[in-house]
Amino acid sequence: MDAQAGGTVSVSVRLPHQKQEVQLNLLKSSNSQVVADILQFSPSTRCLTNLELFQKTRKLTGEEPLADLTNSDSLKLDVKFKPYTARDALRHVTLVRDTIGFTPETQDGISDFAISTGSQISSMPLRPIKDTPPSKDANSESSAFEISDEEKKDLQQTVKDSLSKRQTVNEILKTRSGIITPCLRSLALSAYNPVPPFYRTKGHLLYLHAITLENEAIHVTATCSGFYVNKSTSSKFDPNPRSDNEAPKVSLLDLFSAHSKKFKDHLTKLEKKVGSLDSVFTVRPSTTFLGKPWLVSTSPSGSGNHSRLQLSEADFNTERNFNDEFQAIKDMTSSDFQSIVDTEKLTAKVYQEFTETAVKDAMSIFYDDLVPMNPEAPSCEHIYLKNNIFYAFVGDVNGNYTKTGGDAAAFAASNQDLQAVKLLHRVSLSEIHYLLCVIIDFAGRRVLAQTPVPGLLSAMGSVNKKNPETGEIITEDLVSDVNVVYGLDEATGEVLFDEDFDEALESFSKVFHLKSHEAGTAKIKFSSNSKGIVGSDKRKYVLDLANSHPFDLQFARKYYDNVPESQRYPHRQTLVRNELVDKWWASKLDGSDLTFEKAFDEKAFAFNSDAYVKEGVEDPLVEEISNYLAEEVLPSFAKDYAIGNLTAPYDGDHLTDSMHKNGINMRYLGKLIELAENELKDQVAQHQCKIAEVAASNEEHKKWEKEYLVKVEKLIKERQAKINKLVQEGKDIPEDLKGNLKLDENDIRKPTKGKAAIVNKDQLTCLIKVSQLEIVARSLKHILREYTQDLPIPVLPCVIAYFFNLLFGSSFNENPEVEIADSFYSKESFSFAKLSRQDLLHEISNQAKRRFVYDLSKDVIEELCSGAFPLMRAISKKFGIQLLNKEYFFTQEQFDEFLRSQDKKTKSKIDVPRATFSINDLTLIPIVKDGEYRSLTGDNFWNQGAAILNEKEADGLVLLSQALTIKEEVNGVIHPSVAESYMAMSTIYHTLKRLPEALNYCRKACAIYERTRGVDSFEVLRCLTNLAILEISNKCPSNGALVLQRIMNTLDALCVAIHPAVINAYTMLQQASLASKEPKLAIEIMKKLSETVLQIENGERTIAYGYNQSRLGDLYATLNDLNGSLKAISEAREVFQRELGFNDETTAQCNQWVTSIEALMESQFQQRKLTQQQTSVNSSGVTTGKKQKASKKQEEPNPELANKSVDELLSFIEGTQSKSSKGKKKNKK
Repeated sequence: MDAQAGGTVSVSVRLPHQKQEVQLNLLKSSNSQVVADILQFSPSTRCLTNLELFQKTRKLTGEEPLADLTNSDSLKLDVKFKPYTARDALRHVTLVRDTIGFTPETQDGISDFAISTGSQISSMPLRPIKDTPPSKDANSESSAFEISDEEKKDLQQTVKDSLSKRQTVNEILKTRSGIITPCLRSLALSAYNPVPPFYRTKGHLLYLHAITLENEAIHVTATCSGFYVNKSTSSKFDPNPRSDNEAPKVSLLDLFSAHSKKFKDHLTKLEKKVGSLDSVFTVRPSTTFLGKPWLVSTSPSGSGNHSRLQLSEADFNTERNFNDEFQAIKDMTSSDFQSIVDTEKLTAKVYQEFTETAVKDAMSIFYDDLVPMNPEAPSCEHIYLKNNIFYAFVGDVNGNYTKTGGDAAAFAASNQDLQAVKLLHRVSLSEIHYLLCVIIDFAGRRVLAQTPVPGLLSAMGSVNKKNPETGEIITEDLVSDVNVVYGLDEATGEVLFDEDFDEALESFSKVFHLKSHEAGTAKIKFSSNSKGIVGSDKRKYVLDLANSHPFDLQFARKYYDNVPESQRYPHRQTLVRNELVDKWWASKLDGSDLTFEKAFDEKAFAFNSDAYVKEGVEDPLVEEISNYLAEEVLPSFAKDYAIGNLTAPYDGDHLTDSMHKNGINMRYLGKLIELAENELKDQVAQHQCKIAEVAASNEEHKKWEKEYLVKVEKLIKERQAKINKLVQEGKDIPEDLKGNLKLDENDIRKPTKGKAAIVNKDQLTCLIKVSQLEIVARSLKHILREYTQDLPIPVLPCVIAYFFNLLFGSSFNENPEVEIADSFYSKESFSFAKLSRQDLLHEISNQAKRRFVYDLSKDVIEELCSGAFPLMRAISKKFGIQLLNKEYFFTQEQFDEFLRSQDKKTKSKIDVPRATFSINDLTLIPIVKDGEYRSLTGDNFWNQGAAILNEKEADGLVLLSQALTIKEEVNGVIHPSVAESYMAMSTIYHTLKRLPEALNYCRKACAIYERTRGVDSFEVLRCLTNLAILEISNKCPSNGALVLQRIMNTLDALCVAIHPAVINAYTMLQQASLASKEPKLAIEIMKKLSETVLQIENGERTIAYGYNQSRLGDLYATLNDLNGSLKAISEAREVFQRELGFNDETTAQCNQWVTSIEALMESQFQQRKLTQQQTSVNSSGVTTGKKQKASKKQEEPNPELANKSVDELLSFIEGTQSKSSKGKKKNKK
């Protein structure tokens, strides 16, 4: 049977409503449900929910393996229609809505609360990927491009636009029109639902109302046999068929096609459009959310689905228990590879559905739509239970954090608890179970949603007892038998021990590097603040895992312990990140003789998680970890930026990602700025020392040169005297006095190869400014949280608009008023309305000092506020704000200029705004922090493939492709982890010179990142940079230029400093222009590049400027523009003389270059002068037209000479390029 099941079978499926059979070729190991699933996508049966499969007279359940249904290689099945039920009909309506475009690609599980945007790369005018074969020539990428005149024209235009103008923020983030558009104007349940009893017994299931693209209203009756158009109107109910020949259609698609020509045409066009695009542009996410941009279109798309509030019986789903589902999947024993992948797929699906449900319920809590379990308690202590999910506001409700910072410590602990869950997602622990959890932040408040431990919240019943004293009958709840058995029992304050639970925690303690330690009378394996509970399902659950990471002792001693409350860090819940623990543990392992497996199994370098958290508990390893962070990791991190090992951060998100990956907490931002400033000071000091050293060397070289010239002059005179004497005496002159003067080589100073002292000002300035931006944004987040956490929802936009007006609109209106949306509320009753701009700036500085240990000057805040958009963006993304994409006026001059640009008719309709921002300009959205579940199997396959790629390329690529397929299956295509893998595959294929495949992967990665992270995210910028490199490498410079233009536009609008990526973009554009035989274009780019370098260096001509001017001089020479070449090379020489010295090779070459050009210019001048004299003397008036024409031809550019040596360039200019120079070593500057 196994051998038989391994083959394939040809399945013929006969449909009831058409003669042509559906032919399928499937594995025999597949079950019959696969046939039903495929029929959902077949053109003739799609969206149908009333199908049943039969083999002759046998009805199939879907579980039967195809191998059991046939002994041959063919199989015949029949499809029969079953009567629709209300559930089936509603499912059909839902599928039809999806098919005809009512669920756009920008919709996800939380679209009710926030707007998403799609991909921009799909609308970029990129040319198709060129199918260039892999090249074995290592230098093939540097050869000239053979491109069409049209592409060359596009390249020129794109480059010119990149040099002369930039897009505004509004243009960069403008929402593109959706790819998926509906084929009807509307389709929803009719207002005549529910079906009256009179018609219910006649087979009516529900009624629909649709409006076609022709604007015709159609009322539809759903019956057991299908759907038909009825006689109902908006004012009259009549569910009978509209005409006698109105037979029910089994599918709504057929019904609408029969009644609307535009429907059929539009559906065909929609299918064609979607079919022409890769799925990454259109498919909706299944295990993640789409990115929520901070700037959204003024007309967000919304198709509307009115079914949710119209039919109570529309919800046919039974109440779910997410914990039971999650734990059951986790306990599944997977015997084969596909079962493991299916298990991961189910886990990811359940986690995502739990998260979506939790967000929806949490928003109901924020809006006071849910009734709490304890309504008599203060609102901050309310707890909720819905959909078998437990909800609670995060805060120090029980007083557990009173001594360590109260609510601030509770907020930090909730983040740390989630980090522990993320780590548990990455390992497979069979004996220990943990709970699904998600954090939802909204308008200053935080809700923690968790699946409860089974039985913990269940009522055990109650008993009536008689009070012996009063005789009164009282009711007492029975005590639940599901309680803490291990760890902290909050009811008694004791730490409990259970032997079975302790044994089960062995693997858990290894993962977190925890050692057993005494806590009270018990010896436990995790923090004494954590809890172990055996649920009613007999599974062992661990809770409150925040303190599973070591305490950052050094930071707490400096900034919390014994520090006045008004000045100290807000809380003492200062733990180290898991990434730092892994990094430290690896460093300890490297310094030992242990193998990884032995160290892990023996719990080497395990620490006490209670150390310095509980009074009197110490552990030198915990102190060592803290010191490792502050004294090794953080300085090394800053050094990596200083020497260029790390890319300068594009924005705060990029910086946060880099810090977290290196195990550095954001509280070290102030220290990072200090280290970066010190690195910059050290580089500047080293540069000044080098300049002084070079200056002294130059003086010494001048002195030597002067003395040496005197010596040579003396030798020449002595030699000439000897020759004169011999001539006078009539003697022959010996050979040693003939020819050139022979000098002692020991006396000649040969040029040396020096090294300039580099100041990476662009890198470090960018790091410092982005860090300052992040401090200000995070400080404002905490200030907003403080002022909004107790406010009613309708007042929240008023706070945001007022704060934004104070920060960014003060030049437009110095004293903005608080704008209240609802007259029920009065601004006088809110404390935020009393804040002035100076008060707000002062609070920002205080928060920066307390939370980031950084003295934030008012000038820095003012500079960030004057730039507006980068800070607006950072605040919006951190607090959950979406602003309308419209023109904001930050000064009165901007508004006046806007008015002048309008015509009279439009101008008369424009109202003068009272302030820069209005409450109508923004909305608040939830910020969701979840466990980020991703495929472990996919990661394992990927690591295996990467490990053997260098030795076994083909096998490595197979494993990587399998890993990618697994990730796509588990997490869906639209997921950041899939985009990350696409990016890595792109890099691998680029290395293998397989550029078309590399480009395909990279474009897909860009699209996924755009949709999940945002079109202006650092992930997208990083991906676009790779895409530009690939496009140019694939000899499509116009595509590369378009991508680079977008990168520069985004960085110019949203980065707080000139990012090094801008320099790289200009360099790539210049190389692409040269390869495209456009040296004049390359010259314009390099001139712009020099301007940018000067701008970064505040006008100082650095070594980078010198090298660029040197290359610019070479390019001028290829065009025979000797004046331009001389000017650029002379400027370069000045820089090299100052930075490298007179006797440096580079300086010497520049000297030779300048001297040669000057001599050549003089020679050409004398030649022209002689020609003019001959012309004036020659009375015959012979013209020189042919020579002029030849001269013009000679000036035709030759970009291949851009990197030639000085001698070769001179030979080219003189028109006598020597063939022998090909063998000489080229001196590339």
